[in-house]
Amino acid sequence: MITSKSELEILLERIGNFDAPKLKLEQYRLPAPAAAEILWYIGLRHKDLEGRIVGDLGCGTGMLTAGAALMGADYVVGVDIDAPALSKARGVVEKFRLGDRVDLLMCGVNDLSISVDVIIQNPPFGIREREADRAFLKAGIRAGQTVYSLHRGDEGVRKFIGSYVRDLGGKVDEILPLNIKLPPTYHFHKKKFHEFDVDLYRIVRGTC
Repeated sequence: MITSKSELEILLERIGNFDAPKLKLEQYRLPAPAAAEILWYIGLRHKDLEGRIVGDLGCGTGMLTAGAALMGADYVVGVDIDAPALSKARGVVEKFRLGDRVDLLMCGVNDLSISVDVIIQNPPFGIREREADRAFLKAGIRAGQTVYSLHRGDEGVRKFIGSYVRDLGGKVDEILPLNIKLPPTYHFHKKKFHEFDVDLYRIVRGTC
């Protein structure tokens, strides 16, 4: 069991990047410090990891999937539509010896049919494929009682997500602002780091 956020971050640093990140899917490796901050917030502030059944939608190479299991989740299912990403995630599960508590599923969120306690997701922001983020919000609220979803940090986005989530039968319970620093991921990233603000939404189903 993980005893400190720094210990979690050190372990998550061992998780590799996408071999060939797909721009259409807005794939990027969530930095280990940000992932540790998110998981610590979910697990320690809200007690939503230890002993829970967790789904990670758009799990990519397995950063949040593995982290949730390391934080004491009883069972985690990582879901992604991209076969190469899932292959990397399988390697992560093996590296951390989590195979008895983690399964990986190749599936698009529109076709997903699971029921879990908690959903964690780092969806596309809908920049490359319009409304891609909405599909994840729909799937997350359908699958989990509580949803933690990462989105672009913007006041307009906050207003939209608050309204959209209410229409889906949920409520934004809390927002955690974060700043993320990404190393260059795509050819148009020219700076040493690509820095941007994001919000982690805690959404609870059936409370509106």
